[in-house]
Amino acid sequence: MCAALCALAVAACGDGDQHPAVTTPAAPEGGGVSGGALSDTLTVYAISADSGRPVPGADVFLGAGQGAHRVGQTGSDGKLLVSGLDGSPQMVSIKAAGYAGATWGFVKSAVATVPLEPMTSSIGEATISVSVPGWKDLPALDSGFYRVARFAFSRPRSLEALEAALDNPIPGCIQAETATDCEVTLSVPSDSTALLVVIAEGSDAGTPHVYKDDTLAVTALGIQTDLALHDGTTLPLALPLLDSAAVARATLVTTAPSADIFKDVIGVPGISLDGQILLYPSLGPLATSFLVPTASGPFVNGKLWAVATAGDGTDARWLRVYERGIDPPRSSSQAIDLATSTFSDSPSVERTGPSAYMLSGDGNLERLELATASGERLDVLLFPTQTEFEIPAGMLDEEPTSASVESFDLEVDLSEFDFTDLARQSTRIAYSRVDTL
Repeated sequence: MCAALCALAVAACGDGDQHPAVTTPAAPEGGGVSGGALSDTLTVYAISADSGRPVPGADVFLGAGQGAHRVGQTGSDGKLLVSGLDGSPQMVSIKAAGYAGATWGFVKSAVATVPLEPMTSSIGEATISVSVPGWKDLPALDSGFYRVARFAFSRPRSLEALEAALDNPIPGCIQAETATDCEVTLSVPSDSTALLVVIAEGSDAGTPHVYKDDTLAVTALGIQTDLALHDGTTLPLALPLLDSAAVARATLVTTAPSADIFKDVIGVPGISLDGQILLYPSLGPLATSFLVPTASGPFVNGKLWAVATAGDGTDARWLRVYERGIDPPRSSSQAIDLATSTFSDSPSVERTGPSAYMLSGDGNLERLELATASGERLDVLLFPTQTEFEIPAGMLDEEPTSASVESFDLEVDLSEFDFTDLARQSTRIAYSRVDTL
């Protein structure tokens, strides 16, 4: 398995008596590949995915599968210079205490800056004790109708934000015949800068007290920007609803995926604000009528998104598409249509032997995550996509028990791209996970 990859690794890296010369002389921000075409020297930077700071003392490996071997360790600046190469594309792997391992390949550029994910997140949580003024004073509901308030918080524009579930089970409010106050306590990542409340109404015509089979329409919207949250603290917040003159109607249209296993398609708008993305919470697969802020106040420079997700009823397989960079309406009378494109096909990962896997997907980059029973993890970025992968020797102490694969569809130069491009430019992401290998 992966014989071609291993042969390439041997040709590029040499055998035990011909390892390349290594020197260990401040890591650039972000991750990615750059510096022009790879020749005889490869510069590797290891950085923390959370902070962008250098990761010193990280072991660096070159080669695929059993042909992989350690070539050195990053210095205090997170940098390792590997010389004596022949210009062939390289499979680069990095392992450091306190971080998930990472493998990137094939690197065809002179500089590879690899972000390592900390095994414990440095992002803390804050508590928001939120109330919605005006909730109790909304118009009385007709018999058989109800009103819900659902909340969502913004996230930095990273893969975490793009992959986040839209149907998070965070507290909300519900109102039927009797008017009540809307007061909830939310746990929110402390780096969030905006909080959203969506008010929607519908008829309880489906399963009683289950909104997912009802048709809900958004009737009011509240957004608080410029939040200043701190780890372990509680912020009391009155989240007022936006004036009707500051919102406009948006209709969201989605396309069903081709595979029958993906049942419900959930579409929501999103708003990008000050480097973060605020995705609306799910109102079920039947919701198509939303409100969005107009281009005024804190949203004058904001952009709208249209996001659609298709799932198979579990969290082990999903598809998602994004349309971004949409100008918000200029006035409340300017209704807009938001539409998403077709979904990618579902990727797959299958174990074919010890440390060996067969992959499929129709994107141009793949992300593979392998986890062991003892808690080790290896994050793999394959560019271009590959049909076979073998874990580089020395990266995991035992065989993985779980594997997931993500396929990304984006226009990017694979010889020079920023890792953040995956979050900033991907139009389609497809995900599949196998928990028993």
